[in-house]
Amino acid sequence: MIKVGASERGATQLQHITKAVIPAAGLGTRLAPLTRYMPKELLPVGGKPMIQYTIESYMDSGISNLYIVVSPEKASLRNFITGDWSPPYLPFRRNNRFYDKVAHCNITFLVQEKPNGVANAVALARDFIGNEPFACIMPDCLLFGQVPFAQQLIDVYENYGRNLIGTTLISGNDTRRFGNVGLLETEPFDERTISITSLSPKKDNPLCADREQKLLKGFGGGIYLPEYFNLAAPACPNTKGEVDDVPIHHAMINNDGLLGVILKGAAFDAGHPLGFRAAVHFAGRRLISSDAL
Repeated sequence: MIKVGASERGATQLQHITKAVIPAAGLGTRLAPLTRYMPKELLPVGGKPMIQYTIESYMDSGISNLYIVVSPEKASLRNFITGDWSPPYLPFRRNNRFYDKVAHCNITFLVQEKPNGVANAVALARDFIGNEPFACIMPDCLLFGQVPFAQQLIDVYENYGRNLIGTTLISGNDTRRFGNVGLLETEPFDERTISITSLSPKKDNPLCADREQKLLKGFGGGIYLPEYFNLAAPACPNTKGEVDDVPIHHAMINNDGLLGVILKGAAFDAGHPLGFRAAVHFAGRRLISSDAL
């Protein structure tokens, strides 16, 4: 039986993570004009669309119930995931091994009629998630490492049973490749986990740092308890338009706390123009290296 950190919360049996949400209804405005005719999630990185990395991370981590939030305009994204396509409809090869694994998943598409932000998109899955913890990783946040992104989050969740998000350490010129949101203030927790005390809101100006300066940033998403849905509605009562998840994370900090998982691997914000270019370059070099073996 898996235990929560007994010294803090008592010996409580945890529910395994079997469900995940993938918010994929955004407009992809940062990557325009590339996203004018193709959803951001289908832009190729290393010979496959970026959303495939997220789906594979879930499947390789034992998660088979996927709730994918799309917009009405993203028929090609749905067609890719269901396998209802063939080249040259999309600019990459069809991976039959991927679809053999997808066939063992339960996939539900949810439609976000308007681009109302991440929190609104995730909230659409409330009735399907029920009273269970769930994973949520943004499909444009790519992590290249030995252990799947989702599994790294699950490993920490199974120790503590608390809300948590992924984090990455960036420095120097690398900061320009990431969106200016989610800079963290933290306290030590354990060797690969931190306790988050604050996150910065989304800003329009570019993220930058001195060459020697290092910034700790929230990255990609996390694992959430079902209280997420109760926090989503009142998080931004006066907000019009997109509802971000930063206020939800702040509410979690003020309630029972929010942990950060120090991720292992090379992290890329592929929704950012410079991050996308860097991810394509990195994944391309990996392909060349693997072909040479």
